[in-house]
Amino acid sequence: MKRARVGLALGAVLAVGAVGAVLAVPAVAAQTVNVGVQGVFADYRELGPALSYNGGGLGGMAELNWHKFSGDFQIAKINFNPSSGSSATDKFTSTQFDAHLRWFLASGISLETGYTKRSISPDFTTQNFTAIRAGMRANYSLGPGANLLLRGNYLAGAKFSGGGTAPFALELGLGITVGATSGRWRITGDYEFQRIDRKTSVKVPIQQALARIGAAVGLGR
Repeated sequence: MKRARVGLALGAVLAVGAVGAVLAVPAVAAQTVNVGVQGVFADYRELGPALSYNGGGLGGMAELNWHKFSGDFQIAKINFNPSSGSSATDKFTSTQFDAHLRWFLASGISLETGYTKRSISPDFTTQNFTAIRAGMRANYSLGPGANLLLRGNYLAGAKFSGGGTAPFALELGLGITVGATSGRWRITGDYEFQRIDRKTSVKVPIQQALARIGAAVGLGR
């Protein structure tokens, strides 16, 4: 229990520090800086023991675009309950931290890396999880003030609180933003799907679908 609380506290400190670092960048250097709040809805499944949950919560985000580089940081706290027909009996709370760092190539295409951490309370209800992202993101303009985002990442170095490995772990994402052409405000919607083929002595695949709906404002323009 103490170890889990320390992990949660460390995740929160990292998230706050990352957001603070983004906001501390001088307006002269940053092309765009955005912060926002999000409503979060999720579905979580461990396919081996037929455990499935759904839930919702709140989250926040900070985003920086600077020349050819960009990054965003998201944190969300989600309360999960067993789904109807699931073998699961206990509810749990998930605190998820996500970081994406990108380097623009051309025509809306960027290389992407980052980090994801999912902490669970109470301990051992499901799996704590961490991994490194590596992949690409595409940004398409749909019109003035509207953009479509597509993302694909391999999740490397996956670690679980219950042990095991994940030779294959994939994350796919879809997002849309609509707002003022000046970037002063925007409405955001994101969908993310993770498939993690966890193996212990047996195969215990994990799936999570996460939807975020929110609003963001631009700073330092």
